[in-house]
Amino acid sequence: MKTKIGVLLVLGLLVISGFVMAQDANTRYLVKSNNGLLKMMYGVNHNFDNGFTTDFTKGQLKVLEKFGVEIEKVELYQILAKPICGNGIIEGGEKCGEPGLGDCPTGFVCENCKCVEETTSERQCEPQNQMPWGITKVNGGSGGAGINVAVLDTGVYKDHLDLDVKLCSDATKRGIKKGCTDTIGHGTHVAGTIAANGGSDGKGIIGVAPETNLWVVKVCGSFGCWTDDIAEAIYYVTDKGANVISMSLGGDTESSLLKSAIDYATDNGVLVIAAAGNDGPGEGSIDYPGANPKVVAVGAIDSNELVANWSSRGINNGDYIIEEKEVEFGAPGLNIESTWKDGCYNKISGTSMATPHIAGLAAKLWRGNAQDTRTYLHTIAKDIWTIGDDTATGFGLPIAA
Repeated sequence: MKTKIGVLLVLGLLVISGFVMAQDANTRYLVKSNNGLLKMMYGVNHNFDNGFTTDFTKGQLKVLEKFGVEIEKVELYQILAKPICGNGIIEGGEKCGEPGLGDCPTGFVCENCKCVEETTSERQCEPQNQMPWGITKVNGGSGGAGINVAVLDTGVYKDHLDLDVKLCSDATKRGIKKGCTDTIGHGTHVAGTIAANGGSDGKGIIGVAPETNLWVVKVCGSFGCWTDDIAEAIYYVTDKGANVISMSLGGDTESSLLKSAIDYATDNGVLVIAAAGNDGPGEGSIDYPGANPKVVAVGAIDSNELVANWSSRGINNGDYIIEEKEVEFGAPGLNIESTWKDGCYNKISGTSMATPHIAGLAAKLWRGNAQDTRTYLHTIAKDIWTIGDDTATGFGLPIAA
């Protein structure tokens, strides 16, 4: 065994030195080994009980496979609202705050994907509506005191006048690091729907539960969300005492890393909420992690309580028992106004926008533990779309009393 690892070490060092080359970009894998030599050779993004994750080229991957090291590809999930940054992709010189490229220098902030000089803390803009239609629809706008809601997303513009970010961390830079710069805007928008407090001047926007302790962990960059980053963030906020986790992201297949992390969170009393996806209207089009029965999956409705055609559907059978690939609730998800990464506001749509309405309600209506809170949301849900436990909105639309 020592001889095999020794050969691996030599070959690995050759790979790193450039003797074994690949023509494509790195892809992330879970190496199902905790061997220290392998970790030293390839570097570690995150450590897990069953191994570690790192990025490989095809050439490096072939070396490991040749010597029988068990490897599993790490899924790349996507945020479930369209990023707004030029053509929708953050290009080379615009990646301020992205992994490996550093944050903006002191005195500068990331706005419209570029580092610009930091402006005054005085209010520069006001929302069209202080109480957006979705907040009114679920009867939000107050409460949440003492409840820790962790938003796992693209980060947050933590200096937004309407947001009081209690925890700001980054899981995209190997391990958990300080900072949560949002170069896309998606995470800032989600955070505002949950916990925007109107600002100290009272002129800003209001979220569902403005007294919530808002935690943000960046798990997504301009090209998606690696599921090992998401899993690491789930363990992190669970150990810190999160009550609710909100994830407006998803993919077509279930990540084993993410499934284990969700098991850990729910076993430790965390209510996990995720977007159903934007792949509708076909039945069974729901994304993971929302499709996991331990996760509350949320579809999108408009102001008339009609389901968006693109909102993913589950395979609900009408029995009001949450099983694999079933949607649990419908919530406001079209033309949702919320906080944005430039310190102002923006309207976007998606099941990404529906999810934080339910996360905010969970904080506002917390019943002492996750299961009782989830059950209570079931009992107050208004039946919408079609009668009963339907594939698009499940139990319906929860509305606070």
